[in-house]
Amino acid sequence: MTDPRIPHPDEVPYDDVGNESYQLPQPGVLEIVITELLGALPEVRDHVLEAADALLDAGKALLDAAERIVDTQRDPQRGGEG
Repeated sequence: MTDPRIPHPDEVPYDDVGNESYQLPQPGVLEIVITELLGALPEVRDHVLEAADALLDAGKALLDAAERIVDTQRDPQRGGEG
C-alpha cells in the first residue's frame, strides 16, 4: 500500500531528489536524557561512554558463552572445540 502524499520515485524531477522537506519525529525521553548527559560535562560523557562500552563487552561475552554452549550440545565429543 502506498501513501498518496509521497510521489513515486520516477515522478520526482532529477534536480529535486534529496531536497524533499520532511519533519523528524520528536525525540524520546531516553534520547533527551542521553543527549543532556553527553553534553553536560566531559567527565559525565566519558563515564557514560565507558559504561556503554562495558555493556557492549558484557553482551559480547554473553553471546560467546551461548555459542560455546550450543557448540558443546551439537558435538559433546569434541567439547565445542571448533
